[in-house]
Amino acid sequence: MPNFSPLFTLGIEHSFFVDGVMRGVDFVPSPATAAVIRSVGLMVKRIDNGIAVICAEDRLPALPLHAADGATLNFAFVARVGDKNFPSYTYPLVPREEKVLCFGNVGRDAERLTEYDEASEADYRDVAALIDEGVLNERERRVLPDFVVILALKVAPGEAGRAPDFCIRFAARKSFWKYYLLGKMGRDSARIVDLDNKVEFESRGEVVLPGNRRSQLFMSTSRVSLAEKSQHRFQLREADRQGDRILVRRLPVASESRLGLEVIDGKREVVFENYVNF
Repeated sequence: MPNFSPLFTLGIEHSFFVDGVMRGVDFVPSPATAAVIRSVGLMVKRIDNGIAVICAEDRLPALPLHAADGATLNFAFVARVGDKNFPSYTYPLVPREEKVLCFGNVGRDAERLTEYDEASEADYRDVAALIDEGVLNERERRVLPDFVVILALKVAPGEAGRAPDFCIRFAARKSFWKYYLLGKMGRDSARIVDLDNKVEFESRGEVVLPGNRRSQLFMSTSRVSLAEKSQHRFQLREADRQGDRILVRRLPVASESRLGLEVIDGKREVVFENYVNF
């Protein structure tokens, strides 16, 4: 049985998760890449945070024969994330209209696949261009993938070196946090305090919710990052003669399933809403 060596690995990191690892991503090779994998006899192996493409060691010398220019093998993968909430907790929005995030190493140094250290809006590419290149097809245009990866691997004798460990880093989405205080909590002396003194909340006054329910609204003055297990410690307090009295020792924190869009200062912003009843 032949020994196998990795040609490259492709891993996904995400700051939303406690361990920083993004799992459950399905990488489907483009038709051209699938043809290369078959003709060379490569294997695509799933690893914890992505995939590894491996090759039988006795086939390594023949790799340049399968490269169009004799020096570089090209790979393209269409990626779909199993977690349906991925777009909710990820920056930037994926996908977006006729654009899709496209990561690759062409024209970049080392093993970074993004324009900046983390995925950003600078990594969008037109879907039409990717269809013309054969990376996407018209069917995928109707149901866009979460992102696309295009890699160029040097295989010419004297140029091939250590198997690269490619990595894509995603940042967690940031949103404004809103708390609606219902019932007895909706009093003028109530306020929200961050025990770590990192986030401030301001009162937006009384609002009327559906069903003619009256509520006191508090909103963060800045965007706050989402996290799989948030470390934020927000308390609801009210002032009395002895000082502050704690009404709720720990307010609920944001969940990716409770996000919405709202126009704030003329811009569409992601907003987390929570309702606290007392």
